[in-house]
Amino acid sequence: MHRFRVLLSAVFVLLSIFAISLPIYASTPHHVFYLASGASIITYNVDPTTGVPTQVGTPLTISGAQFTEIFPLPNDRFIYVFWPDAKSNFWLSVYGTDISGVPRSTPVQTLSAQGWQLMIHPNGRDAYILQTVSGQQGYSSTLYLYHVDPTTGVLTQDPKIQATYGPDYFYLESLVSFNKAGTRLYDLWSVSFDGENNYYYSDHPVDKTTGQLSSDVGTIFTASNYTGLDEQYFTSSLILNLHNQNSGGSVLNVYRNVKNPKQPYFVCDQAMLNACSTAYNYWVSIDGQYVFLPDTNDIVIGHIDTTNQKVTETGSIPANPFLSLSPDNQLIYAVNGSTNVMQVYLFDAANGTVTAGGSTTFSPTNGYGLFPAVRR
Repeated sequence: MHRFRVLLSAVFVLLSIFAISLPIYASTPHHVFYLASGASIITYNVDPTTGVPTQVGTPLTISGAQFTEIFPLPNDRFIYVFWPDAKSNFWLSVYGTDISGVPRSTPVQTLSAQGWQLMIHPNGRDAYILQTVSGQQGYSSTLYLYHVDPTTGVLTQDPKIQATYGPDYFYLESLVSFNKAGTRLYDLWSVSFDGENNYYYSDHPVDKTTGQLSSDVGTIFTASNYTGLDEQYFTSSLILNLHNQNSGGSVLNVYRNVKNPKQPYFVCDQAMLNACSTAYNYWVSIDGQYVFLPDTNDIVIGHIDTTNQKVTETGSIPANPFLSLSPDNQLIYAVNGSTNVMQVYLFDAANGTVTAGGSTTFSPTNGYGLFPAVRR
C-alpha cells in the first residue's frame, strides 16, 4: 500500500480511537474524480476518449473538517465522506450528487464515526462498518451491516451484529476488499510492533440478497516480515504478495487463490523483472491482469502471465506518482505530490499500455486525496 494511503488510513483509525461503498439515471456514464484537500472537495469530469479533466460545479466545503476521505457509491449517486473536526471527533456525512457527480451543499445524513472503517458492497445496497475501540484489555472491533436507501443514500443499521474481534493489546482487525463477484469480504488480523509485521487474512461469505455475513472461514493466507512491510492483493484467481525487505529489495510472490497455499505458483524477482525487486508498494488493475510497480525512475506496468508463469513488462508511467484507477479500468489518475500535478492516462487493458491525456494542478492543504468514480 502506498505511503500516502497507509498514513491516511492510519490517521483516521488511530486518531478516532484515541480521541477516545433509484433516481433517474444519466443515459451516458460520467467519469468523475474528487480531489480532496483540507475541508474542500473539488469535482472533475474526465473525457474518456481524450483523458482531459474539467472542473465542474462548485467545490464543497465541509465546515470544521480537518481533512476528508471519500467513498462514492458504485453508481456515484451519493458520496460518503469521513472527516474529523478540530477536536478529533470523527463524522460520516452523506451527500447526494447531481448529474455531473457534484455533491450537493447539504448532507442528507451525518453520523458520529469514531473508530469507523467503511466498506461499500459492489451492489451499492449494503455497507459494512468496522468500529474499533481501545480499552483496558486492548483493541476490540465490531462489524456492523448498514443498508443503503437507493433514493436518499441514508444508511440504516441492521439489528444483527456481523462479527466481533479481540480484545488484543497488539493485533488490529481491518477490512480489505470484496472479491469480484461480491460473495466474499476479505479481512485482516495484523500486528506491526517492535519490528514485527504479521498478517493473517480471512474472509466472510456474503449473502448478496440480504447483505448478511456468515462466520469467517478461518485463516486463508498468512505473511510475515521482520525487516520491511508486505502488501497483498486478492484477485479472482490469484493472491499477490509483495514481500518488501527494507535492507535488500523485494519479490512479488504470485499464489493461486486457494485456502492457505503452501508455496507460490511463481515468483517475480529481479531476474524476471527489475521492478519486482525495487517496488516498495504496487497497484493492481481492476481486472486483475496487470500490476503497476514503482521502479527507479518510473512505474512499470507488468502483465501477470499465468500460462507462462511470469510478469512481463507492457508499458510504463513516468516518475513515481501515486496511482488511482477508475472503477471501469479505463483511466489511471497519477498524482505527483512533489509538483502538485495530476496527470490522466488512458489505459488499454487489452495490451497493458497507457496514453497520456490531460492534467491539472492543485494546491494541497492539510494533505490531499483523489477518489475516482463513474456516475451512472
